[in-house]
Amino acid sequence: MAFLNKPPENASRSLQLAKPVSELLDNYCKFVDCTPDYVANFAIRKTPARDPEYKNWKTTRDGSDGNDKKRQGAYGKPS
Repeated sequence: MAFLNKPPENASRSLQLAKPVSELLDNYCKFVDCTPDYVANFAIRKTPARDPEYKNWKTTRDGSDGNDKKRQGAYGKPS
């Protein structure tokens, strides 16, 4: 078994942040000496884990009939 796992593939995205949030991100990155990408990935990974409503919604979707992905078209919309 390998000591290191292959890192996840990165996907490039563009999004708009409110100016105060952008400034907060920049300041926090300086504080922890990390890139904005790293901080955003960490925050997005942790936030849903702390949201009980999201957990319930995800469980409901995952436990529906298991065919949601099969019914989606090329753009994630139901076909």
